[in-house]
Amino acid sequence: MRRDLILSNLRIELRRKQANYVAEKSALKWVSKFLEEMSVVHSSQIRLWQRDYFLSSLESNVNRTKGEILQAKSALSFLFNVVLKKSKGIDLTSQSDENDVEPGIMKITG
Repeated sequence: MRRDLILSNLRIELRRKQANYVAEKSALKWVSKFLEEMSVVHSSQIRLWQRDYFLSSLESNVNRTKGEILQAKSALSFLFNVVLKKSKGIDLTSQSDENDVEPGIMKITG
């Protein structure tokens, strides 16, 4: 889903959870900042390492308060768990077929 659809779904889910206006604005701000900084234009581009990198860059910034970092963690956690329905990022495994094997294992056919 595109960036604007991600943000729209985030708004819908926050309202479904009856989050207050300030919490909604805060979550939208942090998720927008995350998507912008990571240059994400589609949900298929979002990976777990990007979330970790974004949060670690926030933590290393001395101008950020612990409250802001907690808001960012909460917003990104909500994005991954509720909106994208992926607790560990996007699942890269597609439906396997009969020719799929584990990485590093060579399948001999004859």
